[in-house]
Amino acid sequence: MKKFPIGFWNYTSAKEQGAEAVRDWADLGMTMANSPEYYEGCDKEKMRGLLDACAEKGIKVVLCDHRARWWGAATDPDAYRQRFGEALADFGDHPAVLGFHVGDEPTTDETFADAIAAHRIQLEMAPHLTPHLNFIPYWPGQEETILKAPTFADWAKRMAEEADLRILCYDCYAQMNPGEDGVHTYYTNLRKFSEGADASGITPWTTLLSVGHFRYRCPSEDDLRWQLNTAVASGMKGILWFFIYERAPKSNYRLPPIDEFGERTETFAHLSRVNRHFQAHMGEFFTDAKHIATYHVGKAYGGYPLFEAGKTDPVLLDVTCDHNLPAVLGIFERDGHRWAALVNNSTTESGLFKLHVPRDVTLWRYNWDHDLSDMKIDRWDAYAGETESTNIGGDWLAPGQMKLYRLG
Repeated sequence: MKKFPIGFWNYTSAKEQGAEAVRDWADLGMTMANSPEYYEGCDKEKMRGLLDACAEKGIKVVLCDHRARWWGAATDPDAYRQRFGEALADFGDHPAVLGFHVGDEPTTDETFADAIAAHRIQLEMAPHLTPHLNFIPYWPGQEETILKAPTFADWAKRMAEEADLRILCYDCYAQMNPGEDGVHTYYTNLRKFSEGADASGITPWTTLLSVGHFRYRCPSEDDLRWQLNTAVASGMKGILWFFIYERAPKSNYRLPPIDEFGERTETFAHLSRVNRHFQAHMGEFFTDAKHIATYHVGKAYGGYPLFEAGKTDPVLLDVTCDHNLPAVLGIFERDGHRWAALVNNSTTESGLFKLHVPRDVTLWRYNWDHDLSDMKIDRWDAYAGETESTNIGGDWLAPGQMKLYRLG
């Protein structure tokens, strides 16, 4: 993809959803989408019309065609090839198609075998496409009970090799639970899947939460911003949102971007602004940048290393907050330069965050219009200071807000 991948889980029937829905997707700032569910009795031309509308808006599509699901791929690969071939003939030539959805959350030996077989067959038959397979979130002990591997990284490497994965994608919503236990779970998953993808030489994606349900709160705009920016600063190269459409109300699901009446909710406006702001400001940067490392500042979650002043980084001497708020610090490389992505790790408070570098190092801020400004000079909306040995620059950051800085 040429744009940073931000998409969503759909679940709506292809009998009910057509090209008219693509306007909502574009207004939400999506650069990719899971298609409505396509199955026997759905209208092929209606689906192709939806794909045409996506192509016009520059949105890539994961085709959720039931003929492509992993069911029986390991036990009867010939039958799977036949039905996937039919789906491929119907939609695989369309320029909007990124790939076909293989399936969601394998948890047994049988479903893992089917998922692996289906993923490989899809690539064999359509090497120009990227299949999409989603995994469950990690929890301690999963290595023995589900993954059947000594470590999570060992499982990721084995899965990537056996399925010929290009993307390691998962979902985790615990971050929207009350208290901090879910925040630790969230960061544990970001760390595990990022490290697993790095060990396997593939790309990590995550699914974040855009609808309240169970104990998960309805995400505010601050919550949505925090999820997106902390995930990206932790090395995620693609984002999916769960979910957009309420459809028939179930359990205590509430306030998705589009409700049970087909109307846009306040969450629609919040998610649209968060997605579009990120894409306009930093999407291009993170599409190209290489993730080097992630540290936590002030308080560490999920097993991430705590940034230590004067020890952790050869250029960035310290990161501080005047209001004692925690931060997430992502280190990236782009165009031969070292960059710091700094995120306010509070979902409720704003604070003034400062970066400290040696006095002879220029601290450049990446601005809205993609130019760079020397923070010693362009300081009207920021902080700038110095000591005998250090150059200091920083910004006020809203909950979950991220700023980018080039170090020298």
